[in-house]
Amino acid sequence: MVKENIEEAFTMKRKYVQAMLAGMTAMISLTVAVDSVYASTVDKEQTVYVNADESGNTQEVIVSNWLKNMQKDHSLTDKSDLSDIENIKGDEGFTQSGDGTLTWKAGGNDIYYQGKTSEELPVSVKMTYYLNGSEIQPSQLAGKSGQVKIRIDYENRSQQTRVVGGKQEQISTPFMMATGMILPVETFSDVEVKNGRVISDGKNNIVVGIGFPGLSESLKISDIKGLEDKEIPDYVEITASVTDFSLAMTATVATTGTLSELGLDDIQDLDGLQESMDKLSDSSAALVKGSK
Repeated sequence: MVKENIEEAFTMKRKYVQAMLAGMTAMISLTVAVDSVYASTVDKEQTVYVNADESGNTQEVIVSNWLKNMQKDHSLTDKSDLSDIENIKGDEGFTQSGDGTLTWKAGGNDIYYQGKTSEELPVSVKMTYYLNGSEIQPSQLAGKSGQVKIRIDYENRSQQTRVVGGKQEQISTPFMMATGMILPVETFSDVEVKNGRVISDGKNNIVVGIGFPGLSESLKISDIKGLEDKEIPDYVEITASVTDFSLAMTATVATTGTLSELGLDDIQDLDGLQESMDKLSDSSAALVKGSK
């Protein structure tokens, strides 16, 4: 049953999400590779940008689509429920039918277009701030000094019910979330991160934390002998002594591709899962290196 659970969890559709928090604002982007159902020669890649407030609440969602014209066709067909659709990298026009079908006059070119949507994202990021042990609104934290904690909670909203071993199980799409931020040493000292790493380049503390929301529940790790003490985090906590608090930029990336790179797609037994879990616990070191 465990093996079937793993196979169900890790053969689900690949998605890529990127979240950007600039200053005290947030942006999330989701990229999904989609095979078009209208033409076998068209591949579609989608990026979703979410403008959000300082706590991660969504304000506006903009979707950008890339239609890959592999066969240099004169026209490309797609389907979309977006509003305010516009071509963002060319002057190719389109017509739209009542069911949302778009027919682009591609002229052999790739098509890049965007629009707006109100659809809910499969993952979310919530940021909560504390000063000297008490929760504080980010607008009130700016310019303050003291012991600061920033908690980043990841929520996986992409659950599906699957029959595993004759039973119905709730399984989450296995996203890896990685959050990074740069904290100047002039104002941030004694920086620590739970479920992540912190390094310094002399001028800045570079923090990277990771989380896998919903993964522990899907794999039922706590029920597997030998893995009871393995923790799959779904949040990150950063603490520091701060003078004149300000946060210039925070970036969160969510992807399922990294799980494939860690070998979780090819797990055949519990020994393989144990080895992959060890890799998960160390994977943020590579993310820190890449953040430079």
